[in-house]
Amino acid sequence: MPAKMDGASQITTITFDMDDTLWDFQSAMEHALAITLERLRQLAPGDSARQLTVEKMMEIRDAVADELGEGAATQEEIRYTAMVRTVEHVGYRARGAAEELYRLYWEERIAGARPFDDAPGVLEALKSRFRLGIISNGNNTPQMVGLDDVFDFIVFAHECGVPKPDPRIFEFALAGPGVEPANVAHVGDNLRSDVIGANNSGIRSVWLNRDGAANDTGIAPDLEIRSLTELLDIL
Repeated sequence: MPAKMDGASQITTITFDMDDTLWDFQSAMEHALAITLERLRQLAPGDSARQLTVEKMMEIRDAVADELGEGAATQEEIRYTAMVRTVEHVGYRARGAAEELYRLYWEERIAGARPFDDAPGVLEALKSRFRLGIISNGNNTPQMVGLDDVFDFIVFAHECGVPKPDPRIFEFALAGPGVEPANVAHVGDNLRSDVIGANNSGIRSVWLNRDGAANDTGIAPDLEIRSLTELLDIL
């Protein structure tokens, strides 16, 4: 049985990250990029497109996100700009190519959106006892991954202009329902955005470490779990 979290009896509200916490964003994204890359190679035959990889496409996207700012720009703006840069990277100049690839990416990404197996049942069980919320740096709604009518409030970074781990996004999220940080636990897969963000906001942090990765960062969550089902015994 997992250890109880200190102060668990005070928790009235649980907030969740979305991507790679409640659904497998990474797999869906990589699959969508692979389909998009295949189409780009059809449009732009040549060495540059053949040598392009999904990993390089992710690097281009991350560079754009750093440039435009997560939270300051929407995920749609970041992804579209990244697709423009990707097309430029392979030296393809045809008008409308970036728009076509952008639409294809989103179609495939949305088609591949599924919740993790443990998410629906755990959320349904928790909903009867806690107020549930989403605090996400992404743009994927619960409805997109089949988690309709579960959450009491949802906050995205682009709505308040700052991403996790900035404490202001947590303050913004809790202001609406009028919840005190001491009564909140935040669950997420990312040590830097989720755990640091919660810790710096006076919120109890729960690190969802599905793969059992080593934590050599010095970042200390209040609790570490391997599956969402553990929340049912902890809280």
